[in-house]
Amino acid sequence: MNYITEKSLISRRSFIYDTSTAAAALVTVPSAIAQTNKPLTAGEINNYLNSLGTGWVDFNKTVDGFDSGSPETVVKGIAVGWTPYTWALKKAYELGCNIFVTHETPFYEHRIENENFFYPYEAIRKKRTFIEKSNITIIRCHDVWDQYPDIGIPMAWGKFLNLGDPIDGSGWLYVYDGKGSPAVEIARKIAARTAERGQPGVQFMGDQNRPVNRIALGCGAITPMDRYLKELKADIAICSDDGINCRKYGTLSVDTGFPIVVINHAVTEDYGMTLMAEHLKKVFSGVPVHNIRQHCLFKLINA
Repeated sequence: MNYITEKSLISRRSFIYDTSTAAAALVTVPSAIAQTNKPLTAGEINNYLNSLGTGWVDFNKTVDGFDSGSPETVVKGIAVGWTPYTWALKKAYELGCNIFVTHETPFYEHRIENENFFYPYEAIRKKRTFIEKSNITIIRCHDVWDQYPDIGIPMAWGKFLNLGDPIDGSGWLYVYDGKGSPAVEIARKIAARTAERGQPGVQFMGDQNRPVNRIALGCGAITPMDRYLKELKADIAICSDDGINCRKYGTLSVDTGFPIVVINHAVTEDYGMTLMAEHLKKVFSGVPVHNIRQHCLFKLINA
C-alpha cells in the first residue's frame, strides 16, 4: 500500500519560496521568527533550507522536501542526522523532536517515486506506519547540502579529515595538498579520523610508498575515478564504497600501483550533518536542535 498522499507530493515540489522572495527569505524568515512568538512550522524550515540552494538545485527534479508529515506541522524540536534509521527516529522521538532533517531517504531508494520497486516492500510499509504513528515529519535536504559552500557535505568532509584548504576542484570534488607524503601515511591519517565515526581502518589499494602531492577527495556516491585521474590529476584517490567499482579500479591499482583509499559512504557525509545541526541551532534558536550522530554502516569482524 502506498501511503504517499497528493498533498505530500505537492509539498515536496511546490512548497518553496517564490523566486522573487528567495533571497530575502535567507535573512528575514529566521529573524522574524526570533522576534515574535509565532510558532515555527516545518514549512518554514523547509523553505529556509531550499533558499540555501538557489543557483544549483532544480526544484522541479530535486529529491529535497517532505518525506513525511506536512508543512503546517508546528515544530517542537528538530533532530538532524545523515539517515533516518528507525533507531535514529526513535531517539529523535525520545528527545522530544517531531522534525527530522535528513540527508538520505528513509525508504531505501534514492528517489521516493522509485520505492515501489524496492524489495521487500514490507520493510517500507512497516517503517511508514511507525513514522505516522510517531507523528514525525521528515524533511530531506540532499541536493542543497551536497554543494552548500564551506559547511556542506563536500567541504565538511575535507575539514573533518584535517586536509587544509583545497588547492583545486569544485562542486563535489576537491584536491588537497599531500606535500609529497607516502600514500600509506595519508591513509593512516585518514583512518585515524574515520575511527571517530566508527570506521577504525580504511581499505587501501596500490603502492604504499608512492609520493602524493594531489589528494583527490569526493564523498557519498560521487567519487569518480575517471574524473580523479583525467581532470584532477590525482596522486591518490579517496573514494566511498558506494562511489567506486572495486573490481575495475582495484585491478587498475594492482597493475599500476595507483593508490586508492575506500571509506564507507556514511562516514564521508555524517560530519556535514553535524555542521548543519550547528547552523540550524543558530538560525532557529527558539527550538531545541539535536544532532543524532551516525557511524560506519558495517563492523569489521576478524577471524
